[in-house]
Amino acid sequence: MQKHITTFCFMILLFARPSPMVAQQDSLSPPADIVTDQLFESMEDQLSEIEEDADLSDELEVLLDAVGQRINLNDLSPEVGYTILHLTDYQYYQLQLYIEVYGELSTIYELAAVEGFDRALVERLSSLVEVRPKKKPSRPVREFFTRSRSTLLLRYRQVVERQAGYADDATNGYVGSPMRLAFKYSFQSGDCFAMALSGEKDAGEEFFRRSMRQGFDHYAFFVNIKNVGVLKSCVIGDYMLGFGQGLTLGARTMGVKGGGAAQVRRFPSMIRATAPMNESTNLRGAAVTVGNAQFSGTLFYSHRFFDGRLTTDSAGGTCFEGSLNNTGYHRTAGELAKRNVLRNRQYGGHFQWKRRIFEVGVTGMNTQFVLPVAAGTALYQRYGFAGKSVANFSTDYKVILRRAVLFGEAGGSVNGGRWGWGMVQGGIFDFDPRSKMALLVRYYSRNFLSLNGSSFAAGSGEELGVYLAADFVLGQRTTLSLHADIYRFPWLRFQVAQLSGGFDMGAKADVSVSKNATLSLKYQYAKKEQNQPVSDYYAATGNSDIHRFRLTLNSGVSTWLKLKTEVDYLLNVLSDKTLRQGFLVFQDVGVEVERWNLGMKLRFAVFDTDSYAERLYAYENDLLYTFTVNGYYGKGIRYYFVVDYGYAFFSVQFRWSQTVYDDRRVISSGAAEIQGNTKSEVALQAIFHLQNKPKKTTL
Repeated sequence: MQKHITTFCFMILLFARPSPMVAQQDSLSPPADIVTDQLFESMEDQLSEIEEDADLSDELEVLLDAVGQRINLNDLSPEVGYTILHLTDYQYYQLQLYIEVYGELSTIYELAAVEGFDRALVERLSSLVEVRPKKKPSRPVREFFTRSRSTLLLRYRQVVERQAGYADDATNGYVGSPMRLAFKYSFQSGDCFAMALSGEKDAGEEFFRRSMRQGFDHYAFFVNIKNVGVLKSCVIGDYMLGFGQGLTLGARTMGVKGGGAAQVRRFPSMIRATAPMNESTNLRGAAVTVGNAQFSGTLFYSHRFFDGRLTTDSAGGTCFEGSLNNTGYHRTAGELAKRNVLRNRQYGGHFQWKRRIFEVGVTGMNTQFVLPVAAGTALYQRYGFAGKSVANFSTDYKVILRRAVLFGEAGGSVNGGRWGWGMVQGGIFDFDPRSKMALLVRYYSRNFLSLNGSSFAAGSGEELGVYLAADFVLGQRTTLSLHADIYRFPWLRFQVAQLSGGFDMGAKADVSVSKNATLSLKYQYAKKEQNQPVSDYYAATGNSDIHRFRLTLNSGVSTWLKLKTEVDYLLNVLSDKTLRQGFLVFQDVGVEVERWNLGMKLRFAVFDTDSYAERLYAYENDLLYTFTVNGYYGKGIRYYFVVDYGYAFFSVQFRWSQTVYDDRRVISSGAAEIQGNTKSEVALQAIFHLQNKPKKTTL
């Protein structure tokens, strides 16, 4: 381990120092690469528990495209304005009001005349935005033939080392090959028509053989017509819904803890057509939204299948036993036997009244299963979902009062005669362009159920909590973000044998140390209660105090070379005062050769943690539209490199990654077991673009 640290220290000395080579830059604004890292970092804590290579292509495509090119202030969507530019509701409202009264902006620096903006904010935005005329209303039929674009994405990924499940004599081994394959074809015509088709095969699943004669294990598609008269959006196929604060229906990538005061509020996406390349929580069926600028209504119908086991209840009837969160894995005979044994249907609607400074919405939906779902046998599962149906209803609002925005959602659920209630209420207070604060209160009763909700919460089940966040601009070069969350669980939880609670807090300071370097200091503290073993037969509930420190240095050595150095340290203090630690340090190198349309990103990391409980998560560069959060634990090194080459109508990305452990000779267990101390993965992706533009005519 010592030689790995020595090697890394040499890399730090060689690469990490800021260079004056780009002193000619005229702004302290962060480059797009840093903004992208900040976007993913704000999602990292919330998504660290999902699979390492989650497919978020449909949710992130708009945001990544916005970072990759200049954002038009005259045509700024709320999602991009809040998430990428970190505007408050008050600033966004004042910008739209200014454009409505005085017309479209003619220069970026006209922002200084907009209420809520100052010179420092304009300087911060200058590298990300531009001003150009807003798009004119499109003609759907004409643009279908004259202005359209198609994209075909092909993806391959595989663990290189042989895993135990692929051995010929493996018990309940994998039935297919170790390759993970995926494709996605999308077509878009102007702003009015889009369609997509995708398919995915997980590693270990068969492909055009026996159990998977249809080819891919998972298919998804959609046809989307939007912005045609009073028809705002109509989707047939796969889609996601997001209303209010996600109490009843909501996406998972917004409203994160520690993401800043402006990021507390969920931003409703309404209908989002999606064709994910994995088995996700999307709905499948049809949804339509009609209305105008003031009134809109959405109706939807969906049906889905779930994997699990059919069993017999006490009355002798058939019921479903298992989780309603599909993993999507059908690699073994046991997993295939559980495939698609339960089907449900969901239907409902959302109606919204929207004015300049406020909006009000009402949501109602019903979920029905063809077979009853068995109740969990553990005591903490006593108030979980059971039976054949659950109904949800809620009302949401947002109102702007001077420099403050108040928002919230409250609703209930009915399951087998049991009524439950939940609510999320908050406010964002923009004192001046240099400081803002957010307050959010939530409560979910023990009978409250929301199978498709994703509102702000520290856990699942009954919960009462208060969250505070504040952002400050301390100077031209320094910003500070603070947050604190205190919550209580009035009922038992998984691995917690008594009533419990917790407390989280954090602080993050970003400093522009030079025109080409940004230093970030972050501290997080979490106090949680969890069962801890006392003997082989007894466990008691104790406290864990977790401290995490992160130091990140982003620097642009030149226009073609970007560096990122990060050091993470975690200290876990158990109830018996035992100290456990985790350490991670890595160096990223990014190279862009614009002349050859070639890009390369590399990482070398050293990690050392006392146990899995002290694992450290970090975002990793991966194939385009793939969000990867890797958990580093144990002792060893990890490195990867991603090569991206683009030419004319296509681009190719290649990724190689490898983890070398110093503390083990066998990796993982069961069918995923690898004999040896290395785990390597190779990934390849090709994207083909075809764009049809109208021909120029000479008068």
